[in-house]
Amino acid sequence: MKILTPIVLVVMLLPMLGCSPLENRARDTAAALSGSIIAAQTEYQASCAANSSQEVCQVINRGVSGENALLTAVETYCGWTPTLAPPDPTAACVPVKSAQAALAAAIANAATLTVQIKGAL
Repeated sequence: MKILTPIVLVVMLLPMLGCSPLENRARDTAAALSGSIIAAQTEYQASCAANSSQEVCQVINRGVSGENALLTAVETYCGWTPTLAPPDPTAACVPVKSAQAALAAAIANAATLTVQIKGAL
């Protein structure tokens, strides 16, 4: 299981401070999902290392994928180039209207995954 540290997530989401309601929802949803993933990974680390085919392990992995998809959707919506390095913390989000539906879908998916992961805790 990959662990996206909270520091990296915060740095990636710093540019979203002072953003539109959609971007704020994305930020809040990403933070909730990240917290849920970290809590679940902490609780189930040994169990998932022994048997990764357990449903809870698969839910955690889907959560990580959903978090990555949400971050990619934010980058696309804000017109940022996806890179390995976090975006410049001073970069302003310039909404790409054609990416709005994809970001909304990623937010909804991440919210659902958060509920699923929290249900396993």
